[in-house]
Amino acid sequence: MSKENIFFSQKKEINTDYFRGEVVMIEVLNQNNSIEHEMYHVFFKKGALTTLHFHETEQILITTNGKGILCLFEGNNIENLEVPAKTIILEHGDVVTIPPFIWHFHGSLKDDFAHIALRNRYRIDLSGNKIQAENVWEKDFVDHLSYLNKNEMHELFLKIDQRVKEIVQNELVKV
Repeated sequence: MSKENIFFSQKKEINTDYFRGEVVMIEVLNQNNSIEHEMYHVFFKKGALTTLHFHETEQILITTNGKGILCLFEGNNIENLEVPAKTIILEHGDVVTIPPFIWHFHGSLKDDFAHIALRNRYRIDLSGNKIQAENVWEKDFVDHLSYLNKNEMHELFLKIDQRVKEIVQNELVKV
């Protein structure tokens, strides 16, 4: 048994490749205090967002402060972000589930925003084996697209960044 606090557990070091803007992450559940789950309380400063990513297990977000955005991409193709995107505005108390293997981003719209993120640490593979469930982040994914040269990778990063900004700007006009 373990007792943790969503506000005062240990801070987790942020990988700046995985976020746009300033973010503080509190690691509530990790392999030392939960066999099956990981949980973070994530604080996004004004305008901060995750980069595009997906998880190999369902993710649950519980909004604890402010107003934020969640955007899921249909078609799940990072190289074709012109496909329709489903955007959800998150407000205090909202709970959303994000299916596994769906490219998405989330974070602050214009003010500080916070949510709890929870997901299973393991998944079952096609053979029925329990394996570590991974997170796949935009930078890591694009860096491993071996058919792209450095200029093409740079262009793809710019295209992704522009699309994210466009989506956020469209939502800012509405709120």
